[in-house]
Amino acid sequence: MSPVKKGKEPVCRWHCHTEKWSDGMQKKGRLAAWSLLLLCILVSGLCFSAKAEDTCQTASLKWMIYGEKTQEWDRVFQEFNEELHQFYPNMNVEFEVISKDSYARQWEMKMAAGESIDIAWIGSEVLSFSEEVKKGNFMAMDYLLNICGKDLTEQIPQELWEKQKRDSNTYGIPVLGPLYRENRTLIVNKNLMDRYGDFEEILTVNREYPYTEKECFTVMEPFLEKVKENHALGKGVDYQSVCKLADKGYEGLYGVDSPFVIRIFDEKPVVYNKYELDSYRDCFEVMSDWYQKGYIREDVAYLINPGEENGKISGNILFVEETGEKKSVFDQIDTEYESLQGDLEGYRYISGDTGRNCLVIPKTSKYPKEAMELLNLLHSEEGKELYRLLANGVEKTDYIRVRQDTDIIARMTDNNHHYKYSVSPVNFGNLFHGFELCEGQFDKILENNQQAMISRLEGFELDVRMIAVEMKKIDLIVQRYKEPLIEGITQDWKTEYQEFCAEMEAAGSQKVVEEIQRQIDRFLMQKNS
Repeated sequence: MSPVKKGKEPVCRWHCHTEKWSDGMQKKGRLAAWSLLLLCILVSGLCFSAKAEDTCQTASLKWMIYGEKTQEWDRVFQEFNEELHQFYPNMNVEFEVISKDSYARQWEMKMAAGESIDIAWIGSEVLSFSEEVKKGNFMAMDYLLNICGKDLTEQIPQELWEKQKRDSNTYGIPVLGPLYRENRTLIVNKNLMDRYGDFEEILTVNREYPYTEKECFTVMEPFLEKVKENHALGKGVDYQSVCKLADKGYEGLYGVDSPFVIRIFDEKPVVYNKYELDSYRDCFEVMSDWYQKGYIREDVAYLINPGEENGKISGNILFVEETGEKKSVFDQIDTEYESLQGDLEGYRYISGDTGRNCLVIPKTSKYPKEAMELLNLLHSEEGKELYRLLANGVEKTDYIRVRQDTDIIARMTDNNHHYKYSVSPVNFGNLFHGFELCEGQFDKILENNQQAMISRLEGFELDVRMIAVEMKKIDLIVQRYKEPLIEGITQDWKTEYQEFCAEMEAAGSQKVVEEIQRQIDRFLMQKNS
């Protein structure tokens, strides 16, 4: 499908002509006419059965978006499709916005069911790129890039394309922007913290420890105690997000929720079961203590999604999100109150599996060629305004320019202080193709990319064939034990924790650790030779 200018109506490549018949027409003429008519019917059938490269049919693409839906989504999407028709009159896009908490689960369900999806975002903190390739969930796109991905291949550096290759095939389009993984960010109500706590002390203590220790949690307790005394605790602590601190300093070795990790600051990559390390043991102990003290709400075991109360005035008093750093962030967490948002890690890290964000064409795509054409358009100068529409919404409705002579914008909010339209631009491609939210934002991201620590396991791919059964058993054990332990509701957390570790060991956790270590050692030896 080639772009066309607005106003040019789509037509079939074949035009069927009929003529009037007279009673006196000769037999030869009638046979020729019937042959022509049959040919016309056949071609028409082919026209309507073909995909949208034959412009008789509309290509209705489905795009899976990672984010939280806001009030202007539907209107922006409608305007996008109207603008898209200037380039592709017979192309429409149906966007499905899926929340961060359910994105991985929804993706897995859609792939298992064979649901049609033409474009999807894949982030290294939500899904493992390598594992999805192994499952066969992505289309190889080398041919499509060759025939209709010119702007993509020219714009994106070759070294980033290499990260998307498996077995010499390209399975993802790298997204230009931050290459380092998101940091864990503490978010609190500024008014309450100014009155009852010491925000800088909480950040400082957490940054002092490369791996989370008990002090990283207990430094928050004076604040929690005072807000409770003053009846300002709201819904309490979002235990699920706060427990993410226990993963600080680790790199997962089989997907984002893998129990098996290396500690990134150690001199040599050594494989551990993270639930046996002190950071998780301390986390379980502190959560049990906080539940007894009332910092975690009593009905926590019945909550479907405790994070729903994050950012609300009377909601969770304290929570942790994975986001960018202040003054160069494009995805600041939206709250109903003036918030303090601080980085609890203090460093940048690029994981070994793949780039932080990429766009893929799933195996279930009905319109892979059209999907590639659309992505190429959004990365081109010609399609720049289309990209900005998706990334930021409509000017003077969803955002305003800070100054007309710059590409710096401010997002507009509703009466409840929520952004009217808000989405991470990396869902759609090159972040640097869009607007900045503060002066120097893009330069800061590029600087962070250069300064970030790079995993020593870059290029490592784990072969799980020898340990797949054990890993599945361990995953099931984690599902059974982890949630009650981080909720703090277990009456005897020590006994429960000991049983947790014992069951993982009985399921073969040591065998898994040894096999992964063997593969890492062999990988590093070959890499360094």
